[in-house]
Amino acid sequence: MSIIVAEPFMLYVSKRFIDKASKTFSLGLIVRKPLVDILRRMGVGFVELDRDEAQRALDRVAGSKGMKVSTAQLIKGLALAFLLPTGVFMAMLKKVLYRAGIETDDYILLEFLAEIPRAFRPSLYYDIWLIVPKSEDGGAKAVSVLREIVKRVDAPPLNEDEWRDAEPIREKLAGRIEVRGLTENLWTSI
Repeated sequence: MSIIVAEPFMLYVSKRFIDKASKTFSLGLIVRKPLVDILRRMGVGFVELDRDEAQRALDRVAGSKGMKVSTAQLIKGLALAFLLPTGVFMAMLKKVLYRAGIETDDYILLEFLAEIPRAFRPSLYYDIWLIVPKSEDGGAKAVSVLREIVKRVDAPPLNEDEWRDAEPIREKLAGRIEVRGLTENLWTSI
């Protein structure tokens, strides 16, 4: 099954992978925007987006000509869920931060940090990467960049235990938003 489509999709990324990527790409000890810094080191051309700019970019893509109605509605729903202060994601988890976003000619890529608090044990942290291709070709280019990151880091972004531990995120979002990768580990397809 290929995820190279013109529809948005999301990927979960473990803290273990982000830590290893930080070393691989020489990002330093404290990294606020790991994906943006990685893409910058890889020479990917993009415009960085703050939260408001990301909202406007998603709205612009959703309203573009040639966009299927269902895809446009999905993008608008994602913008509401992920970017508004009272969005579904924020209301459900309360410990989700918008880290950064980028826009290229082909896709928008947003990065969030989710914390899963656990009683009497350290919290778990996951990055969530939301990819919104502007076209089918844009989806293919985004996947290509993601593959290159994984290849350079030489580690899986998410192992089976980490996927299982991310279940609280999936449970909170299931049924509230519909996006590919919400309930399936798309790294196995990439």
